[in-house]
Amino acid sequence: MLEIRAAAGYRTAADVDQLFDALQREVHKLPSSERVVAAVDWRFCPLMSPEAAQRIGQRIAANNDRTERSAALADPNAALPVLQFLRVVREAEHPERRVFFDPIELIHYLSERLSALELTRLHSFLTEDPAKPAPST
Repeated sequence: MLEIRAAAGYRTAADVDQLFDALQREVHKLPSSERVVAAVDWRFCPLMSPEAAQRIGQRIAANNDRTERSAALADPNAALPVLQFLRVVREAEHPERRVFFDPIELIHYLSERLSALELTRLHSFLTEDPAKPAPST
């Protein structure tokens, strides 16, 4: 399971490329036949620049063949960023990519594809304080 927290947001296309280049390095460590499940925390992500929104859409769609299922958690009170997220996910044209506003619904959606250990980690990921660094494993 990939965990992606976007608290700082994406101001430029270079910000998006930096994130996706790091993700690609991790995905390339897996066998080429293995598809990934991704959990994305967009609750604290501010509105993206138009160039960043366009680039994130391109980079997400470019990973469709390696994505089994992807779920992003957004803040329903952040109307403009949510509209961006919904558009980006819709334009990626992957039927297993979804945006959620409720962490329990997101967990349920991904749980069908996760091991018990990954499910435990997902619970932790969604309850961590984004201002604090993730624990080392």
